[in-house]
Amino acid sequence: MTNKYPGSPFRSPTSPSLRSRQTSIVEMLSTPPPLENNLDVSSFQLNNDGAPSQRAPSMSSLSSLHHNHNHNSGESQVPAGLSRNPSSSSQASSATQGSFSYPLIDWQDIPLAELVEKNKLIFIDSKVSVEKAFETLIKNNLTSVPVEQYPNDLNCLTFDYTDLNSYLLLVLNKLKIIDVSNINYTPKEEIPQLIQKAQRGEQVPVDFVIRLTTKNQFIKLSETDTLSTVVEILGSGVHRVAITSNDHITGILSQRRLIKFLWDNARRFPSLEPLLTSSIGELQIGQSNVISIFGDQLLIDALITMHELKISSLAVVDRSYNLLGNISVTDVKHVSNSSKSDLLYKSCLHFISVILNSRGLENGKDSFPIFHVTPYSSLGRTIAKLVATQSHRLWIVKPYGAPAAGSEEYLKPNTQKTPVSGSSTSSSGTPLPSYILEKESGRPGKLIGVVSLTDILSLFAKKLGKQTDPELARRQRHRSSSASNAGSIGEQIRKSFSGHPSPASTNSNPLEFR
Repeated sequence: MTNKYPGSPFRSPTSPSLRSRQTSIVEMLSTPPPLENNLDVSSFQLNNDGAPSQRAPSMSSLSSLHHNHNHNSGESQVPAGLSRNPSSSSQASSATQGSFSYPLIDWQDIPLAELVEKNKLIFIDSKVSVEKAFETLIKNNLTSVPVEQYPNDLNCLTFDYTDLNSYLLLVLNKLKIIDVSNINYTPKEEIPQLIQKAQRGEQVPVDFVIRLTTKNQFIKLSETDTLSTVVEILGSGVHRVAITSNDHITGILSQRRLIKFLWDNARRFPSLEPLLTSSIGELQIGQSNVISIFGDQLLIDALITMHELKISSLAVVDRSYNLLGNISVTDVKHVSNSSKSDLLYKSCLHFISVILNSRGLENGKDSFPIFHVTPYSSLGRTIAKLVATQSHRLWIVKPYGAPAAGSEEYLKPNTQKTPVSGSSTSSSGTPLPSYILEKESGRPGKLIGVVSLTDILSLFAKKLGKQTDPELARRQRHRSSSASNAGSIGEQIRKSFSGHPSPASTNSNPLEFR
């Protein structure tokens, strides 16, 4: 297959020069981002520096839902190597780095070293307070941060918004801790005291809070490993991996970071085009066993549900199961301040209305949530929405006006495949049904499924001939009755990618488009 987009350099997700171009909503949600053509790929060279003197910033820092006035402070830092895209002020001087040209290769052969940013990787000490850990997430625009027991701790856990949610529920006495011995924290005798301190509003160490829920330890990959390896692991439901060099962690690669990289550089990878132009119905990705909450239920109920079921977001629906919105575990930051705690006991729909302007896709002054797709949405459009909303999943809805269940037209979404170009015709040239176009204009419909980053990465892995199970990591977490088994969970997952491939997914509830 020939490259349809020759001469286009690889993009960095944080390149300032790319942010200066205002793109329409339709274009942004229809096609891979345009690449600059002023650099000849033959002169584009790999940064071949040695081990960095400073740690690189967490890849998850590129994909946080938090937005504040300091959000743009780090945009001038551009990653080295493949993902480097020089700013307009430095294109002439930075077109070449290192001593040899980077060959034209497909995405799966790219080494992980090229997704590591050579600036700094933020860690926090296990002894710092939860409040300090939360401040670190906000200040650095992160969704997670590694927690070290000691310098260069290769087996560290992470602090993220799931932990913040657990801490909030603990403070409110909503967290059910049946047996403190199941909490993998030492010394054990301190656990009841720490629980009491948290409920009195006193500071507790982050090391205690990250052990309230079952976690997988980092799966560690070398900088010399390729995307072919990591897509299989992340496609199994593992949310992030550590990238190492010389027994040091040099970067964190998350599912969102990888998806964003592939989307930003999609025009460089023609092999992805058949997938991107196919509808999610045709590809048969996603799940139908969706967990949702009614809009008139309390927000605190949503937070408890996410904690107990170990999920990171919920669909909010009305009593007829029409999609109203989305609540994510990251939204706990909106109620972490005592002045906003009253929202916990307001309805989910009220909460969504309050935070509407701080979530969703931003384009200029416009901001609105687009957390849904239909079976007719192309994979390209689906990925674009995931990147734009910085979400882990999108809800699949049955469009208003669509045929009733059992209709042949609705059972075969591949007959109306939406091209990535975003035109209003199918791949065969047939105009798309009016209810599809109405749906894509933003009006939700009845909730019928969910598609996640895991589903998409699993699809990419399977196209490489790998057997992946999107539910592997979740099943391992649910099998564990306590955080004390976190190490064994990580080991079980690692074994599945070390000469013991997992069987193909046997989920009994695949998404059926009816």
